[in-house]
Amino acid sequence: MDVQLGILSCRLFDNDLGGKTLCSLYAKNNCLGFMIIFGKNEREKFEDIRDTLSDAVCRRYDEAKTYRDGKWVMFEPTDTSEFDDYMKLLAVKRKPNRKQ
Repeated sequence: MDVQLGILSCRLFDNDLGGKTLCSLYAKNNCLGFMIIFGKNEREKFEDIRDTLSDAVCRRYDEAKTYRDGKWVMFEPTDTSEFDDYMKLLAVKRKPNRKQ
């Protein structure tokens, strides 16, 4: 049985961000991806960690379109080689935990 899957999206919220979207997940045939929208402050934080990220992740960020509400960056992982970078990018979206 061949199942046709259109684009399915899901937004992941972070209560520590006041319910703001952390990222959005997208699924379609043979592909799973996620989008992070970087606001102005988050773009500055990205630049602070740029040297710790892979060339591929930086290239994807640089090639993404910037809209008035932020830079919309779509990632479509094909293996686990960039997962550490993705975790760093998601951390940019989170407020620091000041309870530590």
